[in-house]
Amino acid sequence: MSTGTIGLRNGAEMSRCNAMLCRLRRLINRLRGYDYARGEVLMPSARRIKMFRDNLTVGPRVLDMGTGSGVLAKLALEKGAAEVVAADVNPAAVEAARQTVPGARVVLSNLFEKIEGRFDTIIFAAPWSEGTIARPFHHAIFEDGVTGRFLKDARGHLTETGRVWVQYSDASAANFSLFLGWIKEHGYAIQREWTLKDWDLFERKKATICLYKLAPGNVK
Repeated sequence: MSTGTIGLRNGAEMSRCNAMLCRLRRLINRLRGYDYARGEVLMPSARRIKMFRDNLTVGPRVLDMGTGSGVLAKLALEKGAAEVVAADVNPAAVEAARQTVPGARVVLSNLFEKIEGRFDTIIFAAPWSEGTIARPFHHAIFEDGVTGRFLKDARGHLTETGRVWVQYSDASAANFSLFLGWIKEHGYAIQREWTLKDWDLFERKKATICLYKLAPGNVK
């Protein structure tokens, strides 16, 4: 057997081992209740979902921005929303959400690009890690200023009594500082705040997950 053949075989075995290791890591994260990826869709941890389940209140018309798997859009319907619109920039997430929550209208949209009308409740489980967006899946992970743009544009899609719910983390101290600055810059008041400690899959450390209920005010 030639050294070239041995090299090809070793390379193929290494690829198979890496693929098996990735699947094992996803399974372990899922069993532990951590965030994990299913294909090109980020699946939020059980604790992050429970945070919304225990605290989220919704009005008649709800927008779930960056819906991902659609689990929060489904929760909004379960909590009594009459109409739910779910949006994501990732085509794989849009397809997943349509399977998860057939009762919602799911649209492919870069933030509010394809969103019409006003909402009583807008939900955004925001990305907070540092990194470069190289493919659609990365929009669920890397901040890249998206939360600032979201907060700026969300004001124009709220009803008079509408509220914005944002989940964020201090896993990246730099991004968390930016996030708190964007809240002030775009004229929101923090009405309620909830926190929990959870494992951050991408930063590989324990971090504080925060859920904010925001009310729009006048930008000074």
